[in-house]
Amino acid sequence: DHYKNAECKRAKTLTEAGSLLKKDEHMADIVLLDLGLPDSASPADSYKKMREWAEHIPIIIMTSLNDHALAKALVRQGAEDYLSKELIVSDPPHIRDAIDFAIERRGLYQKLSAEKDSMVKCFLGGYSVDQ
Repeated sequence: DHYKNAECKRAKTLTEAGSLLKKDEHMADIVLLDLGLPDSASPADSYKKMREWAEHIPIIIMTSLNDHALAKALVRQGAEDYLSKELIVSDPPHIRDAIDFAIERRGLYQKLSAEKDSMVKCFLGGYSVDQ
């Protein structure tokens, strides 16, 4: 239920979104990215730039593009979900669920990553057991 106390900030261009995220990397819990922003070179470029600016933030792609190959490619690159605007309009609760699941998945990923890093440090930290 991450959406209940949500505050939404909207950027009309990719450049504006980048400026907001560069000011405060902790300002967003999730990014809803439209691949058709006016200053975007291409859909793939939009995602690549956003991923650089929002490295640790889940990104959900929202688009009117009907390109399954692009959707799969962006999910492989780390997008949490790829939703058509048509689906969002016909089934509004779908976006709420996608946001909830994306934030939960990212939290679990970060927790597992921290635990892995801790274990690696333990093994590489020179700990030994005297017998």
